[in-house]
Amino acid sequence: MIKLVKLHHVSFASKDLSASRAFFGGVLGLPEIERPGFNFSGAWYALGDRQLHIIENRGEEAATASRLGRSDHMALEVEDVEAVRAALRKHGVEFQEGGNRHLGMEQIFCRDPDGHVLEFVHYE
Repeated sequence: MIKLVKLHHVSFASKDLSASRAFFGGVLGLPEIERPGFNFSGAWYALGDRQLHIIENRGEEAATASRLGRSDHMALEVEDVEAVRAALRKHGVEFQEGGNRHLGMEQIFCRDPDGHVLEFVHYE
């Protein structure tokens, strides 16, 4: 059984990171917070006890990037990533590993039946 802990963050793709920073940090006044040293550009913002992640994707299809997790998605923090793997396999749902264990997180990405990306994350 998957034990969801909480909604962790929502993520949006951005064609222009500086414009997104001006809007979310400047116009809306959200405080920018530290993000791990990913190999792609972005900015994270505090939303109360949750987060907004902006991920730069300068390509034409910013909102529909093919790689799971780098475009618009919802992230759910879980107690046990292996339980998520087992449930997804049991139901024949394809998923992709995040590959960021070196940053202190284990992630799995999949799509719902309508194509929305879901991230399941456990912080070590």
